[in-house]
Amino acid sequence: MRKSILLIMTLSLLAFSPSYASFNWDLYDFGNNPFDHNNNWSPVDYPYGIGELPSPGYLGEGGEEFDLEGFHFAIQGNTAHIALVNSFGYTAHSTGWNQNYNLGDIFFGFDGGNTQYAIDVSEGRLVEVGTYVGIPDKDGTYFDYTDIRNEVGAWEIGRVANDFGQVQNSLQYWGQEPNPMQGNGDTYVWEFAFDTSQLSGFNGASTVSFHNTLECGNDLINESYSMVPEPGTMLLIGLGLLGLGVARKKIL
Repeated sequence: MRKSILLIMTLSLLAFSPSYASFNWDLYDFGNNPFDHNNNWSPVDYPYGIGELPSPGYLGEGGEEFDLEGFHFAIQGNTAHIALVNSFGYTAHSTGWNQNYNLGDIFFGFDGGNTQYAIDVSEGRLVEVGTYVGIPDKDGTYFDYTDIRNEVGAWEIGRVANDFGQVQNSLQYWGQEPNPMQGNGDTYVWEFAFDTSQLSGFNGASTVSFHNTLECGNDLINESYSMVPEPGTMLLIGLGLLGLGVARKKIL
């Protein structure tokens, strides 16, 4: 097994200050806590096992210093809202490997597929995916572990089939990371919002599936959601249908 990775955050996109109160979202209210059931959990059979949460790495060496913390999705009218939570921002540096490792792009698809579209996280753009690439052959990654490399799958957009342009996006530093491995850590929340009407396959789909991993292959998020609008949107649809019914009665 390769030596453990000591990761320290090297890129701050803004001058953030820690906040340990309830989280305040910018684009959509997913509740007070950005973490979800994926926090501190890796759904991959890494060499040291999932007992080192998330694998690989020990306390103070990789692990919690470079992982994914949660994922959220909601539909509001024709707008899709996505939130990705991680513990390093966009780039982290390994002093052990003398390498930088980046956050991967967010891939998604409908009714079983998960790589039809993607959000380029670094540029905040929505694209249709022509091709994608997996984790690279780079010191400190899991490229040499073929089973892990295949399981973590798409890391970065390759060829873009169609560029839908910029999406709404926001990056916040939260600071709080209550976990069994260390105390308060470095938690970042990425938010994205985009118009769904431009995506073929969105209307009529029953589920949407998301995929995200890291350049080193250290963690993985695969999430599927039912394509059901939020209650407020359903209420508006119901009122609209009721209005059509009343209008029809008046016409008759």
